[in-house]
Amino acid sequence: MTKTRNRNTSPIVEKISGALAEGIDDALDLQSSTLACCKKYQQKYLSNNRICSMHRVYISEEMHELLTRIAGAVGKDKASAGAYLTEIVKDHFERNRDTVNAIYLMNTQPLF
Repeated sequence: MTKTRNRNTSPIVEKISGALAEGIDDALDLQSSTLACCKKYQQKYLSNNRICSMHRVYISEEMHELLTRIAGAVGKDKASAGAYLTEIVKDHFERNRDTVNAIYLMNTQPLF
């Protein structure tokens, strides 16, 4: 049995159908890329790491609430707000190592 093309399909309908399919493919590619970025972010910043030490760092109440909400929701309660903040700061220092080091050296004096 051979398939016959629907004779009622116009070239414009075929064009629209093709454009829709292409648009859906593009949207899925974008979504896939976004999901991959989300997963990479979670693995980098919100790993299974909880910091329970008693060292204190003071941050604003608003920032603490935001970090806690993100760590709980995005990190799926596997990372603490402190662990999340630690990963952010570590990444900042990795990205800005030379600049931070230069500023530090300019603003400190030898001990002796």
